[in-house]
Amino acid sequence: MGSKYTEEFKREALRLCAQQGVRAAGEKLGIPVKTLYLWQRKERLGQGRPLKGLKPGETAEEGFKRLERENDELREANQILKKAMGFWRVDNREKTARALCLDR
Repeated sequence: MGSKYTEEFKREALRLCAQQGVRAAGEKLGIPVKTLYLWQRKERLGQGRPLKGLKPGETAEEGFKRLERENDELREANQILKKAMGFWRVDNREKTARALCLDR
């Protein structure tokens, strides 16, 4: 199956992305932004440049695993904060109720 776009068109589109930004280039050319990002990624990999978000010397698989671990840690921290906010709300309501009863 052939490509919908020629290599020359892709190069020009990437040049336009570098000049105007991906969103502006996508709108101007009528190409989905996701497609342009994929082309940028392929070009970066083809030139041997690292992907964004990877630490120096880290492979894509290692970076993915690291980001999964970080994501799990952040989810856990978020759950802890949600529970703490629930306790704080209950405690705060009780104090407010007590204060209202004492004022009468």
